Amino acid sequence: MKDTVRKFMPLDPIDMEHFEGWLEAMAQKGLFFERTWALGIVFRRGKPAPVRYRLDPAGNLWGQENRDYCRALGWEYGGNVGKYFDLYVNRDPEAPELHTDPVVQSYALEQVTKRAKRTCILLTIFSLAMLVLIFLPFFLLSAPILYQLVENPVGGNLLYLVLEILSTSVTIRAYLSFFRLRRRLREGEPPRRDGSWKSVARRQRAVSWIVLALCILYLGSLFVTSSRGWEGQLEGLDKPVPTLSLAELEGNPSLEPLVDGRWVDGQDRNNYVYFNCTPVAPEQYEITQWLTDGGDYEPHLVTRWYRLFLPFLATPLLDELVYQYTQHYCFPEEYDVEEVSLPGFDRAVLATNTEYPGQRLFLQKGNVVVYLSYSGNQDLTSRPELLEELTAFQN
Repeated sequence: MKDTVRKFMPLDPIDMEHFEGWLEAMAQKGLFFERTWALGIVFRRGKPAPVRYRLDPAGNLWGQENRDYCRALGWEYGGNVGKYFDLYVNRDPEAPELHTDPVVQSYALEQVTKRAKRTCILLTIFSLAMLVLIFLPFFLLSAPILYQLVENPVGGNLLYLVLEILSTSVTIRAYLSFFRLRRRLREGEPPRRDGSWKSVARRQRAVSWIVLALCILYLGSLFVTSSRGWEGQLEGLDKPVPTLSLAELEGNPSLEPLVDGRWVDGQDRNNYVYFNCTPVAPEQYEITQWLTDGGDYEPHLVTRWYRLFLPFLATPLLDELVYQYTQHYCFPEEYDVEEVSLPGFDRAVLATNTEYPGQRLFLQKGNVVVYLSYSGNQDLTSRPELLEELTAFQN
């Protein structure tokens, strides 16, 4: 059996009472503080004993006279713990306390209190700044749901917000515990070193496990979303895609796919499909179709198709798509925008270009949202059966 054991710190040393209580409980189990390490404490195994541990501001008792006095009382310097404290150890249960006057001890914590207050202020400012940075795009962007949630590859902002709230709450709780202790000391009440540290440690462990699970979820979503994306040419594609066939919409057999030089790496990007996956929208397609009659008529159709994991985002996403792709509120003369009634759909918005032949149709059915941008002579709403097939697509 190894002589030493490494344990994560379930408590912040700034929470003095509970941290000291935890160390003493470890000694009762035969684990004695030896030193700190990057993530916690190194304990040395031994026979269980009622060892006392006390935290004192770092450097406060470093004078030779103070050290001699502490040794005379049976208190030995154990090492530095955290950024605020030195640890003192006493193995004699009958020896007097390191501090016998609570009021005097409260004055000894004055410098730590000032530094702790500055840390809390900076932590609060940092947290507020991060919240502003996370939420600011929702006020500045014209389509925050589309860009920040639906098309965000990992949903990192929301996850970071949850992690920030959890970690900050744990830290603030520890600092508040320290401030309460100092207030009681100034009132003449001695520290309480009972078993209450257990409930605090359980809460902090729970938060730590939640943070770990969220980090794993974040990395997992990053891997899944990056690995599931694909793209390919429509001709000869061996995967089903939610396509409204432009050739079928036009109904003109003389039309052929337009190949006008948009070939990249041997792929016809005029007739192409992109698939993307995010946690909020696990299925996203962008499909481009372009036909020509060999003359002046070249109908063009772009389909953006979204299946949302959170159905309640479907309506606001449709509204953002309407705003984003018509700019109706900025240039109302460019499109005639109207809500239309199409059987089988929860919502349908049709935008007709006032200068050129073409339409933009926005559809919602359940958690599926579709945007169609069409340039041609046909009417998108004249073929409702094709639209129903589009929204009923199942991969």
